[in-house]
Amino acid sequence: MFSTLHLIAIAFTAISVPVFCMLIIKQGESTVVRVLKTIAVVCVFFDPAYWVWEWKTFGSLDFSTTLPLYLCSLFWLVFPFAMFARSERIKQIALACVATVVLLAGILGFVFNVHLNKYPFFSFVPIRSLLYHYLMIFTSVLLWTSKYYKPKSGDQWRAFVPLGILFIPALILNAMYGYDYCYTAGGVGTPIESVSALMPKPIFLIVLYGALFLFNWLVFYRKISIKSQKSDIETDSGDCIETAQASYIKIARESYIESGMEDWQDELLETN
Repeated sequence: MFSTLHLIAIAFTAISVPVFCMLIIKQGESTVVRVLKTIAVVCVFFDPAYWVWEWKTFGSLDFSTTLPLYLCSLFWLVFPFAMFARSERIKQIALACVATVVLLAGILGFVFNVHLNKYPFFSFVPIRSLLYHYLMIFTSVLLWTSKYYKPKSGDQWRAFVPLGILFIPALILNAMYGYDYCYTAGGVGTPIESVSALMPKPIFLIVLYGALFLFNWLVFYRKISIKSQKSDIETDSGDCIETAQASYIKIARESYIESGMEDWQDELLETN
């Protein structure tokens, strides 16, 4: 990890992702959708490819590390729903998750790629992992830059729905076998292992995912929430003004009728 080749890969990702996104966006909306749908299909094959490699290499699967219960697994588990689900509610949940949670997981997984500590850079496991995380980052950035993902009020909560679902089997497997999916065992072998060792596991998980939610909200949704609140205030103010005007006209009409004036509307308009 952080070898010369790894640093070159990080730099290439930082430069190439926005460039490729701009080139695709220039081709039009149909090209953007076609690229996103292609990625939604391709990403599903990354984990099965690893399972085949592990089976051929070791003759078995290590269920403590092989199951798709990582934060990065959300990409291929959720993104197909974002592109092909018929329910708009499900699509919005999936898009919010991929545009934010998956983006953060992709960046962390690419930068702190623990596979590079075990295997040579140019070998199947690291290359597969780096390509997968590159695709995560690229897809999330394309969703934002192309405006295919249109954030809505409440998306900061929707983005964590798939993670909450993923967390259930991760907790069960941790309780039964001590597996570390979703960092439920403290992130063994990762940079956060030293942090988790400083506190009880439940507190660590609350701090970790609380910080992830707060960071996600601050980076992606804080301005959206503020705009939504301002819009609601403006709408309420407009409704109050319309109500006041209607009440004024009603009172004026009644008073004019009582005084026997038939042309109350003309008089009222002249007064205004």
